[in-house]
Amino acid sequence: MQYIDKTNVKFKDRAYTLLDSFIQGQWQQSENCYVNLAYENFNNEKLTKWLLEEQEYYCCYCMKHILKEAKILKDERLIIKNETTLEHIIPNKSKNSLDYNKYSLYGEIRKSVFFWDESKMSSIKLNMPPFPHILAYENLVVSCNGEIPDQGKSKCCNNARGNKDIEPLFYVKTVRTDIKYDFKGIIICDPKYDQTIKFLNLEHQTLQLFRRCWLNLPSKYTPLDVINASKDEDLRNDIVDDMDISMITTSDKTTIKNSVYWKTFMNYFWFYLYKVEEKL
Repeated sequence: MQYIDKTNVKFKDRAYTLLDSFIQGQWQQSENCYVNLAYENFNNEKLTKWLLEEQEYYCCYCMKHILKEAKILKDERLIIKNETTLEHIIPNKSKNSLDYNKYSLYGEIRKSVFFWDESKMSSIKLNMPPFPHILAYENLVVSCNGEIPDQGKSKCCNNARGNKDIEPLFYVKTVRTDIKYDFKGIIICDPKYDQTIKFLNLEHQTLQLFRRCWLNLPSKYTPLDVINASKDEDLRNDIVDDMDISMITTSDKTTIKNSVYWKTFMNYFWFYLYKVEEKL
């Protein structure tokens, strides 16, 4: 997992301008209040594009690379195809300001975000920042759609979390040392993070398998070989057959060779980079 820095002015300034324009556009002078000021009424295409760039196209939780799931057009419109979701750190539907207090110590939330209570705030014209939590740049990150290849309908990340209370690990500056992965693909972390890992379903057996295969990829192969193997079954078989049987079992090999699994597995190459950087 990696830290997301929300102080980069390259992204922050653009996001602030976009959000301020939308929010102020919802002010109805004749009514002396905001009308339809809700996340659901906000066109998030540009913001999603910028957040993807900010995160280097990795899911904020599972580290799936989601560049290939999004098509950026020349006019900067973004077609997401439901492969990404915007994650509210303080849940969008929160009805209790205590939810704000839980997360205010993370990232730039205390400085740049306030809890939006429509019943109390709609008649007060905002002077931003801070921004209401339903739209605040510091309260939004990009998650994958959470779909995991499996025999059932398993979900991870944002779609597994829902509104559950978690630790936003990507806002912990020491996350690269706090969250480790062993060669079996298992997450090693302080027990205080266990509930968050559970709520996000990050220890799902398929995610463990993906991490395990990347961390045990034979040195003669590269991420590009893995990507090319999605269309080359012989190469795919060679890569998997060369994996250490003591770490990647026969059952693992049968599963990962399946084209459906492989096409998702290949987008988890962050763990190859993790292995290289950690000198594992």
